[in-house]
Amino acid sequence: MTADRRDTPALPHVPPQLPDLSGLSFGGGDLGEHFRRLEEITRRRAERAAPSALFLPDFVTLAAEDSLDIGDDGEDLLEDARANVARGEYALALDQLAEFLEISPGHAEARYLLAYCHYRLDDLLTALEITLPMWRERPDDPQVRQGVLELRATLRDVLTPEETDAFLDTREHDPRGAVQRFRRFIELAPEEPEPPYLLAIMLALDGDFEAAYRTAQAAVAEVEGDASQLRTLADALLTAALRPLARDAVHALADRAYQRARKALRRLDREWRETELVRDFDAYLEGLARGARSPAKPLPPPQLSPERAMRLYALIADQYREEVTGLVADGRWAAAERVLAKILDLVPAYPPPNYLYAFCLIVQGKEPDRAITAAGIAARDPMLADAELLLVRAKETKAVLTINAAFDEHNTAMAAIGSPPTRHQLITLRRTMEQLRDRVPGLKAIAGTRENERHVRKLSDAVAQRLAEIDEALAAVNVNDLVLRFNRWAEKAGADSRSVALLGLGVGLYRAELSDLGREARRLLRSTTDPRQRKVLQDIVTAADRFA
Repeated sequence: MTADRRDTPALPHVPPQLPDLSGLSFGGGDLGEHFRRLEEITRRRAERAAPSALFLPDFVTLAAEDSLDIGDDGEDLLEDARANVARGEYALALDQLAEFLEISPGHAEARYLLAYCHYRLDDLLTALEITLPMWRERPDDPQVRQGVLELRATLRDVLTPEETDAFLDTREHDPRGAVQRFRRFIELAPEEPEPPYLLAIMLALDGDFEAAYRTAQAAVAEVEGDASQLRTLADALLTAALRPLARDAVHALADRAYQRARKALRRLDREWRETELVRDFDAYLEGLARGARSPAKPLPPPQLSPERAMRLYALIADQYREEVTGLVADGRWAAAERVLAKILDLVPAYPPPNYLYAFCLIVQGKEPDRAITAAGIAARDPMLADAELLLVRAKETKAVLTINAAFDEHNTAMAAIGSPPTRHQLITLRRTMEQLRDRVPGLKAIAGTRENERHVRKLSDAVAQRLAEIDEALAAVNVNDLVLRFNRWAEKAGADSRSVALLGLGVGLYRAELSDLGREARRLLRSTTDPRQRKVLQDIVTAADRFA
């Protein structure tokens, strides 16, 4: 055959450009995303607008007969305090209100006015402290209640950025003092979501996940408005805090020693045992212990809501986070793949390890179907922003590897052909090429990219050329075989005049064989186009006709 095998090189497997792994969360929640919010909080320090001033509430300026009825004791003191507050004599009003509150310590209006005076005298933390129990108690009088809420909102608007700045500025040279001061402010302004959020993140950065979790968890029930970010942070911090505490239980789970795992959980302090996450883990282990399942199979999913199941998966997978991310960071894809396969036996539906597993397979150019399955699971997590792209890359890799396999099959079959080829080799090669020809439509369907489509066309053209060459080569083999048969006939019959004489005597055996050779030569003439082969075939036909 005349084909130049260099015309059909296999596609090189060059992994497509893959997403950046630097921001990938693996295991204990997406703490990385919370850490990145620090930059946003810091940037906002320079963009804060000055808070609006708080005006004197209407009820302070009411006439005495329209004011709140406080009875005989101290009424004059309260009326004088109201008047002094209205005139801006806040220091004098403070003394009067303090004296009045000794007589009526629980009086809501007086307490509010006391806090208001401290506010006007720039003693903001004291004002915040005075209104804190009133905020919790919610005074019955709607005017007082509204005044407390507005005053606290104004105080928080002023103090939150100041205390946040103080915390961030002093944390480097006095971390303990900065944390104590910030905690005190959080106690006085529990409505504010950002201070406990920021403190929890900073504690987590320092590696104190237990304190960070307690800070965030305590704030979830106190803050006003949307607490979803704090709740998400608390969940992530709980997983991080439990990771060293639950290590023995997770390793026992990996060994399928479910009762040993439950005993390990029971050794935890009560604070942790009573968390929903640990209770879910224990219930999952209890269910596994009751069931009969082959250790070779992946564990069944926990019978929990999707959110709680993912939190349990995060706790289990987080035990292996440092090992896996270290291997991936070093580009040790095969080793990372092996560890991830073990993790996925425990948490088969957890997106982060599936993401990394697909990544490892794609980079190595192996098992594209498994990579597609893993990337598909990863794509279920909206936090994995690049998972959809990874799924596309997995499908592209499958197309490349499938096309490569077809090229390899073509080239392997060509390498098995001798020079000159035998009939058996040509028939085997034809079968291979016909099978490849039948696969071309499927390869076109999965190509996906113009580059892949170009290579599929190249393969299709090569296969068509090989089939044509096989036909020619088989024709040449058939002609050569016929020539060999004719030569053997001539040797038997003799090439001299004695052979002719024998033929002339009517020896039927030789004539019948020669007649068969002539018929075969005529048949081959109908499909053979090579001039030299046609001349040889015509000579055989002529010899057969002459001695017929």
